[in-house]
Amino acid sequence: MPTINGRRYLTAQLKEIKQRTQNGEKVAVSFDVDNTLVDTRGRALAIGKAFDQANGTSYFKGKSAKAMGNDARETAGLVGMSPEHAKKFGAHWFRMFFKGENYRHDLKISSTIELAKKAAAAGADVYFVTARTQSEESFTIAQLEAAGLDTDDHFVVSKPRMKDKTPEYKAAELKKLAERYDHVGWFITESCADIAGVQKLDAPVKSVLLETKFSGDRAVEADTPIWKLDVK
Repeated sequence: MPTINGRRYLTAQLKEIKQRTQNGEKVAVSFDVDNTLVDTRGRALAIGKAFDQANGTSYFKGKSAKAMGNDARETAGLVGMSPEHAKKFGAHWFRMFFKGENYRHDLKISSTIELAKKAAAAGADVYFVTARTQSEESFTIAQLEAAGLDTDDHFVVSKPRMKDKTPEYKAAELKKLAERYDHVGWFITESCADIAGVQKLDAPVKSVLLETKFSGDRAVEADTPIWKLDVK
C-alpha cells in the first residue's frame, strides 16, 4: 500500500470539518504537545546547562538547542559525556524534563501550531492530549496560550500520573472524544509508539504521524497518514 500523504489528508479534513460544522455537527481534532506542537530540544538545552552549573562541567557550553537529542541518553552521547556523568545526567533529566517551569524553554513548531489554528477557524474544538501530568497543567496551558492557541473549556487533557501508561491513557481519552463528538478529524503526534499503541487499542480516531527525527521506529498501520516535517 502506498504511503498516505498526511498533509493532503489534513487539508481534506479541514474542508470536511468546515462543512460538518456548518451543518450543525459537533467536530473535534486532537494534538499531542511535546515534539508535535513544540520542540523540546530547547528544554533539553536548559536542563543541560543547569546540569553543568550544578556539577562544574561544561558539556553544554556553546551548544544550541538544535544540537540536543530526543532523550537523556542521546543527548549525553551527543555532547560526549563520561559514563559517570551520563548516568547522573539521566537522573537529572528525569527530575527536570516534566517540571512545568521548564516548558517555557521549548521551541514552537509553527506548522502544527498553524494547523491547530486552522482547525479552530473551521469550527472544530481543538484538544491537546498530552502525556504531561495534571499537576503541571497550568504550565501547559500558559505555553499553549502563548502560542496563540485556545485552551478554554478544558481542551487540555493531561495524564493523571506520570506512571500511567501513555498509549492506554491516550486511547481512552480519544475514545471519550469520539463518544462526545459527531466527528473527530484526527489525532496527530510525532510518536510512532503512541500511534501504534492507540491503534492496537482500537481508538476510533484517525491517527496522523508527524514524521520527524523524534518519531522512533515502531511500526504503525499501513493506512496511517504521514506528514513528513523537517525539524533539523
